[in-house]
Amino acid sequence: MTRNKKIMVIVFSILGAVIIALSTVLAAAAIMGRPLKVNPSRKLDGVNDDIQNALWYSSIAANSHNTQMWSIKLYSNENRLQISIDESRVLNVVDSEKREAYISLGCYIETMSVAFNAYGYDTQVNCDDLSVQVTYQKRDNATVDTVKLSLIDKRHTDKSAYSNGKIEQKTVTALLNKYSAITLYQNGDENFAYIKRVSMDAITVQSANQAYRDELAEWMRFSDKEAESKLDGITADMIGLKGIVKTFYYWTTTRESAKGDKFAQQGIDTAKNQLNNCGAFAIITGGSTFEELINTGRKTQAFWFDCTENNIAVQPFSAALETEPFCSSIQNDLGVTAPIQMILRLGYVDEYGANCGLRRNLTDYIKVII
Repeated sequence: MTRNKKIMVIVFSILGAVIIALSTVLAAAAIMGRPLKVNPSRKLDGVNDDIQNALWYSSIAANSHNTQMWSIKLYSNENRLQISIDESRVLNVVDSEKREAYISLGCYIETMSVAFNAYGYDTQVNCDDLSVQVTYQKRDNATVDTVKLSLIDKRHTDKSAYSNGKIEQKTVTALLNKYSAITLYQNGDENFAYIKRVSMDAITVQSANQAYRDELAEWMRFSDKEAESKLDGITADMIGLKGIVKTFYYWTTTRESAKGDKFAQQGIDTAKNQLNNCGAFAIITGGSTFEELINTGRKTQAFWFDCTENNIAVQPFSAALETEPFCSSIQNDLGVTAPIQMILRLGYVDEYGANCGLRRNLTDYIKVII
């Protein structure tokens, strides 16, 4: 074999190895970039399938950082649930007073009411001292309402850019007629610009707080494997990353780097893009007792379901309610008569999507008492 032929053989061998290696990397990237799919256990010993399924759907409720901060005792012989907060899952930095924890619990209760109703059960809800009692009773000849279950599956937090177009007036009128203590500010309104500005300022202040960064990083998941293991927290899918972008994020981001300045600045830039691509803000007001916050959560979740039915994307945007001096002034600045408990970013999107359903096994937080 001549020298030139030997060189060509070596070159082609190297190219072949590079192609094989690149193909392997791209194949791995494609796998990593797929949407996360998990199937946690719904099995509760001594509990019928409809109740197990209703409890599973109940868990697909809005909750801060996907901490799933509920703890449940199921008295199956009494058709009764006692629901309270799991203190180990409370966000002590951004939610030291448990305001958002109780609102999240209310979202869970409302989703439970819809889920149980879909499986043919009527529910009654009563608040005790820092816990909620839910009783349920089977209706005669009830059938499973798959439309309601599909609505629960569809509802999710969408952190993508929305259309800047206003919400259709007939939809706004219907929503405001249905719900008290909810106000909508459309893009172009003076108060819309105020909420946008104060939200951006609050996020900038919040992102500079190392304790906030540390807490957020602890609830972020940096691989599908970690998410599948813990069944909670914030995944790449939840922050709107798909395909190769999701893969790159998981390859380049660690819990330690998520606590740093660069990641914080990326969060600020993302928030700016979200606020600049938005059709409206909804503010939800209410009192600050445990029961009042539970009711605010229920109203928030019910309103969110109605938005979902109208293909209106929703993202909670409550940094201004978590951070001084904004949380002390926003009620007066907006001229509302009751404390503001939730701020929601609203808008139309090309593809509504669905909830990724990353939730814990039922046995992780439900104790069956027979």
